[in-house]
Parts: sequence; C-alpha cells; structure tokens
Amino acid sequence: LAALSTKSGVKLDEIQMQGSDSKMREVCAGCDTPISDRFLLRVNERSWHEGCVKCTVCLQPLSGTCYCRNRRRDLLCRLFQTKCSSCLKAIAPSELIMRVMENVYHVHCFYCCECERRLQRGDEFVLKEGQLLCRSDYEKEKEMLSLFQP
Repeated sequence: LAALSTKSGVKLDEIQMQGSDSKMREVCAGCDTPISDRFLLRVNERSWHEGCVKCTVCLQPLSGTCYCRNRRRDLLCRLFQTKCSSCLKAIAPSELIMRVMENVYHVHCFYCCECERRLQRGDEFVLKEGQLLCRSDYEKEKEMLSLFQP
C-alpha cells in the first residue's frame, strides 16, 4: 500500500478498517489500549490511535513526517532527528552512516579535513576537536607541532 497522510499530515504506512469482532481489535503501540475506532493507523508496522502518534522525546503530536531513529523504532520529530556531524544535515533512517563515538556522518561526509580524502572502513584516522584527520595528516601535524615545542 502507498503511504497515506492523515488530517494532521502524519505519514502512515497504511490505514486499515477494523472488523466488528472485538477479538480482532488492535492494541495501540502508544498507549497499550485497544483501538475501538473504525479505522486504525499503521506506523512503523504497528497500530496507533491518531492522538498517540507523538515524538518519543518531546511528546509533541507529530503533524509532519515521522522519523524512526533507533532499533526500538522510536517516533521522533524533526528536532530530534539524527544529524551528520560534518554537514549538520539530517540523516535518513535508511542511509548508510559512519559512526565515531557519539558522532555520526553521512558516508560521503566522512573525509579528512586536511587532504579531503574520503575515509573508508578500516582506515586509520584521528578525531581531533571534532575534525577527522587521516593518519598521514595527523602524523604531519604532530611532527610540525613538535618542531615548535622546546
């Protein structure tokens, strides 16, 4: 099924009509109570009351697109969406990333700040004051600094 939007603009996986049999009632992923509405919302492959679709962090109702950030499948608003440590742009949940401690990068933003060579998985590098340096440029910088120290 194609993604749909509700009256509040939340992007959904689908809207399903529930049967009248009470045994078939879905339970809301947000509040854990049965959904007695005629229609239910499906977001991240789970069923929701429309009013329960909220940002996991700030608890504000999601009136735009939902974002799924982690393995727990939390719903997050744009404010809490993961951003690239280099370009500061949003990282989509489906994008491949490079992670260094608490920093997250788009693959194409993961490069040495000196020579601009793209760092690959397995390359040796240093994260110095938030900047990525390949091993070669780090060694050059370290050598230059040692010349100026008595």
